[in-house]
Amino acid sequence: MVDQGQRVTTARSLPMAFLVALVLAAGVARAEAPVPPQALVRMYDAIRRLDYQGSFVYARGAQVDALRIFHAGGIAERERLVGLNGARSEVVRDGATVTCMQGAAPTMLFRSSGTHLLPLLPDVGAAATGRYYAVVAAGTDRVAGYQAHRVDVVPRDGYRYGYRLWLEDDSGFPLRSAVIDANHRSLEEYMFVTLDIGARPRDSDLAASAGTTVAAPADEPTLGAPRWRVGDPPPGFVLSRTHAPVGGAEHQLYTDGVANVSIYIEPAGGGARADQRLSRGMLGIYSHEAGNVRFTAIGDVPRITLERMVRSLQPVAPAR
Repeated sequence: MVDQGQRVTTARSLPMAFLVALVLAAGVARAEAPVPPQALVRMYDAIRRLDYQGSFVYARGAQVDALRIFHAGGIAERERLVGLNGARSEVVRDGATVTCMQGAAPTMLFRSSGTHLLPLLPDVGAAATGRYYAVVAAGTDRVAGYQAHRVDVVPRDGYRYGYRLWLEDDSGFPLRSAVIDANHRSLEEYMFVTLDIGARPRDSDLAASAGTTVAAPADEPTLGAPRWRVGDPPPGFVLSRTHAPVGGAEHQLYTDGVANVSIYIEPAGGGARADQRLSRGMLGIYSHEAGNVRFTAIGDVPRITLERMVRSLQPVAPAR
């Protein structure tokens, strides 16, 4: 039997428990509150400015690779990425010069500006976030021995993928990244298992292995005016470049500031072929033939994006 004093104590304790629950809920809500895109700016500053070296695993479907990266930051930025399993692979960047080695193939030399060797990092500018993506805080974690806060780049529709980023607390360095589909499944992911932030690599760690080097193929010539246009692109996707490969083909590049789609328009071979669809990790391919033309879209986007763009391609009327 409960006496009167116990009933009074219980009655008084209920509001307090309710208030504690509200405070805890408010704390969770604050942890999930949106964070400014400056978190991503800080991330990119970290991967370019800092010295670091470490090993990470890269997973795409059933395939898992182990890699080691060496990076010397600053004005004269240098880095080297080495595959630790499977066929010999190595990528070395010295400023804007990129050297690629893969198996027994000749070493290829490229010129590229504004690139980095860490994969799966969204190039999110202030214009891209907000309208088509939201950037939100998503709690804390621990990766490769470092305390990290998670930042999610969440698409506002089904035409693009999202990202989960684990950023080191002190520097903003990306310790882990995952590309996420609409069902919250990881399509591709990397995670550092060992990392030494602030350790400057030796020159020998940054140098390319010896091998026969050949220049990469020349860039495709730019096409002044496109001969085809996507009549109904998904929101946010705009044409950024048009090239003219050999053989009368046309190559267009569309982007929303984060995701990219390449569309190839070329003469079709003899005999109509059924539509072809292929996906591997975050990369999707869709090919469709109409008349004597083959349209192929390749991009780091869901299949519905590729199909919508290809299906709405229209020839551009010649200027009068």
